Amino acid sequence: MRSKTVWRGIVLAALLTAVSIGAVSAGAAPGHAKVTWPNASQEIAKSGVFNLPFCGSKPIKLAILDGFGINAWSQESYAAARSEAAKCSNVTQIVSAGGGDLQTMISDIDFGQAELPAIQQATQAGVKVVPWGADAGGKNGTDFVTYVDWNDAYAGTLWAQWMVQALHGKGNVIYTGGPAGNPVGAQQLAAVVKVFKSHPGMHLLTGNKSWPVTNWDPATAQKVTAALLSKYPKIDGIISNYGTDALASVRALQAAGRKLVPVTTLDANGLSCLYKKAGVPLSTISSRNWLGRVAARKAIAAAEGLPNNEPSKYNLPFFEDSLNGKPLRCNPSAPADFYPSNALSLATIAKYGKP
Repeated sequence: MRSKTVWRGIVLAALLTAVSIGAVSAGAAPGHAKVTWPNASQEIAKSGVFNLPFCGSKPIKLAILDGFGINAWSQESYAAARSEAAKCSNVTQIVSAGGGDLQTMISDIDFGQAELPAIQQATQAGVKVVPWGADAGGKNGTDFVTYVDWNDAYAGTLWAQWMVQALHGKGNVIYTGGPAGNPVGAQQLAAVVKVFKSHPGMHLLTGNKSWPVTNWDPATAQKVTAALLSKYPKIDGIISNYGTDALASVRALQAAGRKLVPVTTLDANGLSCLYKKAGVPLSTISSRNWLGRVAARKAIAAAEGLPNNEPSKYNLPFFEDSLNGKPLRCNPSAPADFYPSNALSLATIAKYGKP
């Protein structure tokens, strides 16, 4: 006779981690020693690498669901969440990926606000849900445990302000924001538009309401950028919310025989190496896959009945900024789509960065 699985927790977003407790006979929870919880600045400085109490002792199942699972961002997200959960001998991991298909993402509870009804249903069934990486909507503490992520609009504002500086307040800029209509790209675009309104010399060629769809796939991003280069004889800067897409756009520039232009995006090793050598302005924010560590800790702790007072929302600063004294991080031994800001080794990515 098949035993019934009782779910007790989930972490999801661009990645989803679900925690479930099976049949357990557990004693009383151990006494809680006083913990000094890191603040947001400390978490950012250490990429979420902390030895904090979160494992508990009850056997649980941690479901990690990712909407794509097919690109480097997903791989490092998996690696961050799975390697953190691997610290807990009582946690069994269940991993799934949507392969970039929207319907699969929704059924896997992993594509922004489209996932909210499924999250609410899971929460009502006793699952501890922690979305991260794509805003699910809903309320912390009611529809899920908490939503872990950066501040999308803050990132868009930083990028736009930096581009104004790089272009001295005058230039033609393109923006690539991933899949059509995704909440991350939409909030960042709105922030960029707001900044540019105060600088009439800044022109967003790709529009104020939407962007050319790249699906966070570098091959698509390169084709999209090639089409934009054919349409616009003068492109002075690139804003992208995925560093690997930005690198693909730069490769389109090179293929078209165009000069490199200032870029602001998320960190990507190949982009940093190229721009460090070329001496062209570049700034990046952390790709933030390390937030998977925080999300995994929060989901597991919630399922175990343990406290977790780590921050959930982060205003991420620039990780690299060649205009303002933050050096570009180039690792010639690592792949182009390696993200140094996550403090993940290549061995850890190879072991945990897959479904």
